[in-house]
Amino acid sequence: MISTNNATILSSERRKEGAALSSRLSFQKLFEPGRIGEMELKNRMVMPAMGTNLATRDGYVTEQMKDYYEERAKGGVGLVIVEVTCVDPPTGKTVPCQLLVDDDKFIPGLSELAGVIHKHGAKVALQLMHAGRAAKSKITHRQPVAPSAIPMPFALGAGYEGEMPRELTVDEIKDLVGKFGKAAQRAKRAGFDGVEIHSLGLYLVAQFLSSASNKRQDNYGGGLKNRARFLLEIIKAVKEAAGQNYPTWCRLTVREFGIEGGITLEEGQEVARRVQEAGADAIHVTVMAWGVSPRARPPTAEPPGNMVPFAEAIKKVVTIPVIAVGRIDPKLGEKVLQEGKADFIAIGKGLITDPEFPRKAASGRIDEIRPCIGCLRCIDNILHKDGVVQCTVNVAAGKEREYQLRPVEKNKEVLVVGGGPAGMEAARVAALRGHRVTLYEKQAKLGGQLLQAIVPPHKNNLVGLIDYLATQMVRQGVKIELGIEATPELIKEARPDVVILATGVTPLIPQIPGIHRLNVVTARQVLEGEEVGERVVIIGGEMVGCETAEFLAEKGRKVIIVEILADVATRVIAALRALLLSRLAARGVTILTGVKDEELTDRGLAITTKEGRKQLIEVDTVVLAAGAKPNKVLLQAMEGKIPEIYPVGDCVEPRDILEAMADAYHIGRRI
Repeated sequence: MISTNNATILSSERRKEGAALSSRLSFQKLFEPGRIGEMELKNRMVMPAMGTNLATRDGYVTEQMKDYYEERAKGGVGLVIVEVTCVDPPTGKTVPCQLLVDDDKFIPGLSELAGVIHKHGAKVALQLMHAGRAAKSKITHRQPVAPSAIPMPFALGAGYEGEMPRELTVDEIKDLVGKFGKAAQRAKRAGFDGVEIHSLGLYLVAQFLSSASNKRQDNYGGGLKNRARFLLEIIKAVKEAAGQNYPTWCRLTVREFGIEGGITLEEGQEVARRVQEAGADAIHVTVMAWGVSPRARPPTAEPPGNMVPFAEAIKKVVTIPVIAVGRIDPKLGEKVLQEGKADFIAIGKGLITDPEFPRKAASGRIDEIRPCIGCLRCIDNILHKDGVVQCTVNVAAGKEREYQLRPVEKNKEVLVVGGGPAGMEAARVAALRGHRVTLYEKQAKLGGQLLQAIVPPHKNNLVGLIDYLATQMVRQGVKIELGIEATPELIKEARPDVVILATGVTPLIPQIPGIHRLNVVTARQVLEGEEVGERVVIIGGEMVGCETAEFLAEKGRKVIIVEILADVATRVIAALRALLLSRLAARGVTILTGVKDEELTDRGLAITTKEGRKQLIEVDTVVLAAGAKPNKVLLQAMEGKIPEIYPVGDCVEPRDILEAMADAYHIGRRI
């Protein structure tokens, strides 16, 4: 019997070190007041603009949007930059429910939004944008526009590529400059403290800056001076419309990767100098990557501060404040500021994941900050599914009022079975609300299926989630019993008021003759250390199969994936899927789709290809990754014997981490 009282739980040493460090931390520079033009901020942390799709289809502010932003302002950030706000609908829109500012009718709602943010001591800016060729005709019902008639190439997480835009006329460009100015004037009337001009690589202003997308031969194309003209005219128009002292800055792409003719860092520095001369009050530095490369790290594996060197390079050529971004944690943020590499630190997805990030950092509780796992669900749900902002590890994101937690009227004895993400989240939420909670996990470590999920390349981002949930359970007084299987007898003896079952799944064993041969193992066994031969066939091509293939290919195995369906990795987030398939191809993994598995023999796996051809794949080891089925054994044994019993996570239905965490959160709120 192992419990938190007499043994370690997963990563406890790391958490002890983190707690000791937290007690010594002082983020002096991070919480020092700062200034952007005439705007004074209470600290150096900025929430950058990130789309939410929470507006109405007509572009108005909603109560849901106000709740979302108020929660982040309440968390202690110094400046909130409100998301991609379109100055020229419908042509300039990117998503169905995008915030608009092209008419005075939007001012009252925008004023209310600014008010809820100001209420908590944060300053607020409005980001002004036009999508250009990143607009989708299925949303706008119009052909996209751009500096030149060049389609958008593939961009990680965007989903805009391929549509042919038409080239803007000079008169249209002049008209758009005026629309940016009028939009800034409306933002000022609505009570916003400043505006940010969106010059990220995906959107129209940056499309003018890059010779990869701008092939014009007039005053808005050719040399860098002409390519920068549109941005500089917008800055001038904003200052004329809203006042010379009205804080105005750019979210500026200073380097493009993966495309011929993209913005170089030297060009980025020159644009930054020109932007300062035009009257901008700050530069919010970013970079842009195009295309798919097997050498590119996925967002799940990006190191903290990956874009700080570019902010530092811009800082060397301007005197106005520079905002740095790129998975920056409090310790790194403090270091960047102390070393003078930037003046402000932008915390983007980290504030979607944990709105209290600044407040926790201020009190030294960095081990309590809920980690972003870089999964891109927040972007994918908006751009590929036309949904609203989501977060895998913070299911309340975008639903703050609806999902708020309230103390229980009567506390109960709650028994949770299973120490995976669903079980830990259910225990955390139930304990946070005031219930007395005990969690049983039959393994000696917490983590459940995450313990296998962290093994493939680029997946150690999930370790932080395990540590966070374990830490939170301990802080909320959850009694954790490791190495104990919760049997019906144990549960009956414990006499809980509520049982929450997070018992996960069991592997799905396909009905193939010879499937029980000695050289057949499951993907879970492989990820737990089971040895395999040199030639491996993996049956099943969804995420587990593909990630196991990458894991084995990296170890030098020759791997073939066979999948009955027409494609593989179909449930993987679009941007991550493209990178994953690229890496598999680079490592020589063969993928066969539309395959029927016929028989396992002494020599290997006999299949029928999608063309109807019989084929024998000679292999040493067969790995099963054909899916899983809910483990309902304990549920069936206990139904009707406990006052309240709730299955959560994969033991309801095999899904992703988000759905497992959402199940658990809802049950934790309900009991």
